[in-house]
Amino acid sequence: MLTLKVIELKVLVGIKILFKFLLFISFAPIVLLLVAIRPFVLIRFGTIRSERIGHFAADVDAYLCSCDNAANKRSVIDIISCPESVCNRQLEAMWRRTIKITNNKQPWALIEQACSFWTRGGKHKVNFSGRIDDYKYLIHNESHLTFTDNEERQGKELLKKLGIPEKASWICIHNRDSEYLDKQLNDYNWEYHNYRDFRVATMLLAAEELSRAGYYVVRVGSIVKEALVSKDSKIIDYASSPHQSDFGDIYLGANCVFYMGSDSGIASIPIIFRKPVSYINFCPTLISYFLDLGIFQLPFIPKHICLKSNKRLLNHREIFQIGLGCASDSQVFKNAGVELIDNTSEEIRDLAIEIDHRLKNTWVPQEGDEELQEKYWAVFIKSAPSVQQNNIKPRIGSAFLRKHRYLLD
Repeated sequence: MLTLKVIELKVLVGIKILFKFLLFISFAPIVLLLVAIRPFVLIRFGTIRSERIGHFAADVDAYLCSCDNAANKRSVIDIISCPESVCNRQLEAMWRRTIKITNNKQPWALIEQACSFWTRGGKHKVNFSGRIDDYKYLIHNESHLTFTDNEERQGKELLKKLGIPEKASWICIHNRDSEYLDKQLNDYNWEYHNYRDFRVATMLLAAEELSRAGYYVVRVGSIVKEALVSKDSKIIDYASSPHQSDFGDIYLGANCVFYMGSDSGIASIPIIFRKPVSYINFCPTLISYFLDLGIFQLPFIPKHICLKSNKRLLNHREIFQIGLGCASDSQVFKNAGVELIDNTSEEIRDLAIEIDHRLKNTWVPQEGDEELQEKYWAVFIKSAPSVQQNNIKPRIGSAFLRKHRYLLD
């Protein structure tokens, strides 16, 4: 027998469905008009994902790039809205200078839903949640964002406060931890991807090498678990400083020489300003998924996957054999009896040295380096599922590959 509470719940659900259906009926004339004029002008509706900076940056830029590269140049009018839950107000201001954004998303969202309901399709929807296939445009199209003269002055003031001289060059570094999501978006359990986390202390040797190479090194981020401690005045923990701000997050990433760190959302800032990025501690099960998107612009290094039972490191062939080819959930790794091993300080330092020399055109490979790269990607492509095979082969850090030849088995 159904309890009163269950009956009440079913009634509420039924009322909600009925109410939405009545709304769709009331919007039917509008939908009919939109469909009628579609051969001449296509009107679409979309809502930006603004609660997390990775989506707020990369997804919007990918949308703009897809518009730039659209094969069909017929007239399209997009009505874009932005929710109030904005993770970065500076980025919001810059997007509003680039895109016409409406302030009230509710009526437009209802019209889009009515269009999807009556037409059984998504021609009138701009999807900001599934733009990952458009990421490949991000390194080929010009940046859509610029700073105003006033913002440039504000940026110079920020650099002065951080102790970075005018005309000096800096590198942005970042480590992913759980602190930001746990405090800012604590209504959701984010443990499912804590396999991406690593400690900022493992980046210190790399920061010191980059400092000796003439750069300032700025640790970026917001609400971090631990500070980056260094006696080197050129190594700056901006993320833990009183100068951290929405503006600084964008300005520093937009003007760095390159970014080195996690694949967390903050890495999207240098990308949308067309600055090169190098990932460390990248999850090896996701390499094939992102391979053709152009995100591996500089050499990168992945984490290791280790069998807990005998502490043996798995190569790519074994990773795919046990069904972890595209695994992206901490529980999946746990169920498979494996753990991810972070890159060491030395591995990250060696990668930093290689990137610096490559950007300065002073990199001299060791004998056999190119053969190792070719063998690695040959093994990888052979091991990966056929639907993910492609001809794009970025570079694994040279020193990393020399040391970990088990990846070539």
